[in-house]
Amino acid sequence: MRTIKAGIIGTGFIGPAHVEAARRVGFVEMLGLCEANPELAKSKADKLYIPRSYGTVKDFLADKDIEVVHNCTPNHLHFEISKQIIAAGKHIISEKPLAMTTEESKELVKLAADAGS
Repeated sequence: MRTIKAGIIGTGFIGPAHVEAARRVGFVEMLGLCEANPELAKSKADKLYIPRSYGTVKDFLADKDIEVVHNCTPNHLHFEISKQIIAAGKHIISEKPLAMTTEESKELVKLAADAGS
């Protein structure tokens, strides 16, 4: 089985649990981490043994090696960040809730379907 290269945006309360769970699968490499600024990202990446760190979502999503993104940001940020992840052509594992409203969730499902995700 090939290795899936993953990244994570948001490493507050639930983020580290996502990292640990992904590693336990056995064929997922946590390659990158994104946080609110470069210093925080580097500090969290070092603590979680993730080799790449990014202080902006734009820079993180530009990493061509990352195939799937764990969106573990605060709930009110899920929708906007998930839209960016879809637009970047990456798969998403979204911490719940998917979005704050049914309308936002429906939009994300449509965007993913249109993108072939």
